[in-house]
Amino acid sequence: MTLKEFLKSKLFVRHLLLVIATGVALLWLSMSLLDLYTMHGRTIKVPDLTGLTVDEAAEILRDMNLRYVVNDSIFDDFNPKGSIVKQNPEQGSDVKRNRTIYLTKVAILPEKVPMPELIDLSFRQAIALLNAYGLNVGRLAYRPDIAQNAILQQRFNGQDIEPGTLIEKGSAIDLVIGMGLGEDFVEIPLVIGMTRREAISALHAVSLSVGIEDFIDNQNDNPRVYQQTPDPTLQSQILQVGTSVNLVYRSGNLFDFEQFLAGRHTITIPMLFGKTPDEVRAVLEENFLVLGNETFEGNVSRADARVHRQMPDYGENGRIKKGDTVDVWYRSIDDF
Repeated sequence: MTLKEFLKSKLFVRHLLLVIATGVALLWLSMSLLDLYTMHGRTIKVPDLTGLTVDEAAEILRDMNLRYVVNDSIFDDFNPKGSIVKQNPEQGSDVKRNRTIYLTKVAILPEKVPMPELIDLSFRQAIALLNAYGLNVGRLAYRPDIAQNAILQQRFNGQDIEPGTLIEKGSAIDLVIGMGLGEDFVEIPLVIGMTRREAISALHAVSLSVGIEDFIDNQNDNPRVYQQTPDPTLQSQILQVGTSVNLVYRSGNLFDFEQFLAGRHTITIPMLFGKTPDEVRAVLEENFLVLGNETFEGNVSRADARVHRQMPDYGENGRIKKGDTVDVWYRSIDDF
């Protein structure tokens, strides 16, 4: 039989078809096994693991046939120690079985920094250096010393702390400051309405200490000063350096400070009509107002002078900011 006749024979055709069918079957089987192995078209949604501990996340991932690796730890003051704060891939990503999820958690051990050398620095320099190291100013104490406003001691937990000592970031360092050899007095700043950080900075800037701190609302909910004692709007504004000022806070997110401050920092315009110059001064001082220009019309003497005009003018609903100026005009008592 010739080759041409063989190629046309039924035997050759049957074998050819069998080879083709076998090849197609093997190809289909290979693709099916490959899909089964790679889980083609089947994915898993990555769960949200933030806020969980590593053990909690491991249990969830194990049940979902996913793996994990903790590849980093960071210092974070706002999340619980040991909790997961980042993940890669992110929540909701589609991944295959056995995919590795990389986790970042908050370090369990707090971050530590070396204690800087503050001795002999000025108080302002010490504050700046502590802030640069991530440390806070604690209690202030003043001691008579020729080195006025210089740091004499740096203390932590009631003990002197040596420069270079490792200390937790965010710790409060107490300072002993020279107050000179005389008695120095400063004006109390009005810190009502300020944030906690602003109020503490304002008090420290004039060498006053922070005393008792009370939080009416959540301590971490944007606290702002609601009350201060002593209050410069209610009593003498002068204190000796080193004196403590007590602060009460309310939440800046829950409490309407704009309305509160508008009512607290203004007063009803007092009526001065008919009053003598001495009475005018007394009324203005009592209401934390400043006497402006005094005009004595007709060369009237102070003894005979009575107010017949004021600016701003008195009104039942009129209000004026504390510390503002009031101008008055006088006439003779005989002209009334």
